[in-house]
Amino acid sequence: MLFVFSGSACQPHRSVTLVLLGDINLGRGVTPTADSFAFLTSYLSAADVALANLESPLGGDQSPFGDDVVADTTGYNLCASADRAAFLADWGLDLLSLANNHQNDCALSGGENEVNAAVEGRLQTQTILANFGLTGLAPEPTMLEINGLTLAFFAFDDVSTPLDADAAVEAIHLAHENGALAVVSVHWGAEYQGAPTDRQEALACQFAEAGATLIWGHHPHVLQPAEWVGSTLVLYSLGNALFDQGGLSDTRQSALVLVTLDADGVTDVQAIPFEIDVPRSRLVEPDAETAENILERVKIK
Repeated sequence: MLFVFSGSACQPHRSVTLVLLGDINLGRGVTPTADSFAFLTSYLSAADVALANLESPLGGDQSPFGDDVVADTTGYNLCASADRAAFLADWGLDLLSLANNHQNDCALSGGENEVNAAVEGRLQTQTILANFGLTGLAPEPTMLEINGLTLAFFAFDDVSTPLDADAAVEAIHLAHENGALAVVSVHWGAEYQGAPTDRQEALACQFAEAGATLIWGHHPHVLQPAEWVGSTLVLYSLGNALFDQGGLSDTRQSALVLVTLDADGVTDVQAIPFEIDVPRSRLVEPDAETAENILERVKIK
C-alpha cells in the first residue's frame, strides 16, 4: 500500500501526486468486478494517494443491527456487502470519503437508539475498510506524511444537514497553520446540475481563505467546472466514478483528475476522461468527441 515515509535529504524538490474520483456505489444495481477500473489502472497505480467518495456504506451482510436494518423500498438505499471493499483495494484506491448523505444506509432506522445506530454504522464501514488497508475519511483530519510533505485530509457533508462552516474553516486553518497541505472533500451542491450553487462557491471561498490547498467535491453525480480561487484548486464535482445511474449521459461521463502538490500547493493538474458502462459496471475509454466534451465540462486550466 501507499503512505510510505520516503522523504530524504537527497530529494530537493518534494512532491505528492493525488488521483481524485467522484462517487462510487458498490450497492443496488452495481455488480463490480476486479476489472471495473482497469481503464484507469495506470493512473491509480502511479499516484501516491488515490481518493474517491464512497456512496455505499458497507456491512449489509454483517450488520450489528441484524434484522432491524431498514428495509428500503425507495431504491435510494445503497448499503453494500462488506466483501465488496476488496474491490476498492484491488482497484488501487486508498482514501474514501464517507461524509455523504448515504453514510447511514446500513444503519438501524427508528427507535430511541437511531442516532447511536447511525454512528455505529459509520464506524462499521470504517472498520471494514481498514481490514482491507483502506481509510475512511471523516470531518476529523486524517494526517499523512508522504515524500516529506504533511497532508491533512478532511471530508465534510453539506447535504444531509447544513455544514457548520465555521467549525470546518477553523479545522482547515489550524492544519494550514501547522504546516500541512489541506485537502478538503465536500459533499455538496444540487444533483444533476452542471454548475455550482451559490452555496458551493461561498464555502469554496471560505475554505480557500482558511488555507485549503485543494477542494474536491461530489454529490451532483455530473461534472461541474473546476475553478481557481486564488491559489486553491476547486473541483466542484467530479460526477460519478462507478454508479448504476444510466438514464442521463452526464451521469455516465466523468473524469479522473491527477493533481501534483509541492510545499507551495498545486503545481500540475490533468483530467483523464472516461465513461461508465453501466450494464457491465466498468469504466471504458470514451470516443474522441465525448472525451473532448468531458474535458470542456471540467474546464481545468
